[in-house]
Amino acid sequence: MNPLKLRPEDCSAFGRLVLQYLEENSHTNMSQLARQVNISRAGLGWICLKRSGPDEETAKRIANVIGADLTKVARLVHENKLENLAKLGGLNYIIKVDRSSVTRPIPMEDAIAGLNSVFHAFHYVTRSVPDVEKPSDFQIYKQAFEVVKTQFLKGRKTSKRRNPAPQARDETPI
Repeated sequence: MNPLKLRPEDCSAFGRLVLQYLEENSHTNMSQLARQVNISRAGLGWICLKRSGPDEETAKRIANVIGADLTKVARLVHENKLENLAKLGGLNYIIKVDRSSVTRPIPMEDAIAGLNSVFHAFHYVTRSVPDVEKPSDFQIYKQAFEVVKTQFLKGRKTSKRRNPAPQARDETPI
């Protein structure tokens, strides 16, 4: 029996991970798990749904209790955010050409691949940062999601020319 009284098809991948834990650990029910992570039973049920997801602190507590890898949990939570954007029609690349807009839909798989690529780029860049100063993988996924959302899924202006000349790079140090 499903102790969450949720159907797996109503849950995000993260929610299905929680369901799987509860099914494999019949001695733990939803109320007990919620108590262990210090949230309400309703709150746990809500964050398991496709339209929701946990914040970083809650994700850490749940991952710790269910023995899940926090990087995997962060990936699942942020991939779900992209899926929610897709449901709202927000996975579009919009470009402005000569005063008119052209919209191109971005396939979900490409958006998720982009999210994970940006995550790995951030992770690579921060590999030399001391551990005490390094952002968590959840924070890096959050930043990667924002980059994908704001930089790739919003309007862009282009020149009237088809192949504009490359622009000189500003070499001023940041």
